[in-house]
Amino acid sequence: MKKDIKVCKKCIELEKKISELALDIDKVEDEKHVIKEQLMRALADYHNLVKNSEKRNEIRYFQLRKNLSQNILPQMDSLSLAIESSKKIKMTEEIKLWLNGIESIFDSMKKVFEDIGLKQYMPKKGDKFDPTKHEAVSVIDKGNSGEIYDLIQPGYILDSTVIRPARVVVSK
Repeated sequence: MKKDIKVCKKCIELEKKISELALDIDKVEDEKHVIKEQLMRALADYHNLVKNSEKRNEIRYFQLRKNLSQNILPQMDSLSLAIESSKKIKMTEEIKLWLNGIESIFDSMKKVFEDIGLKQYMPKKGDKFDPTKHEAVSVIDKGNSGEIYDLIQPGYILDSTVIRPARVVVSK
């Protein structure tokens, strides 16, 4: 009988120990789920941070290209006007060769701008006036109403954003 009591006490102690271990296992499982959720949130935060960083870098790159373009466009316009006006004067062969070199440099600069996504926009006579891409510098009574009559200065588009509207004369 004493042996049975000892065995029963041992069984009770083991059952108690098993219950305690089961509670510990439940606690560990709960902690595991909490840690797993925290890890998933941290991973999602990391992915969002990477996406946001990429977007910010794209915006910075666009702004850099836009600022560069806007700062150099007036010089490009001046150079273009100089080249156009030089075609109206008499020149020696040496000056013509020099001018050809200048035109080559100008064409190279335009190619660099195209490589960074900047495109010249030159509307044609008869195109519909669009205030998002055109700036009306004057209005004339000739032609069809609401159409471009003449181009004063070309516009420029960077990627799909107008950074300088084309300056035009519009028909009334």
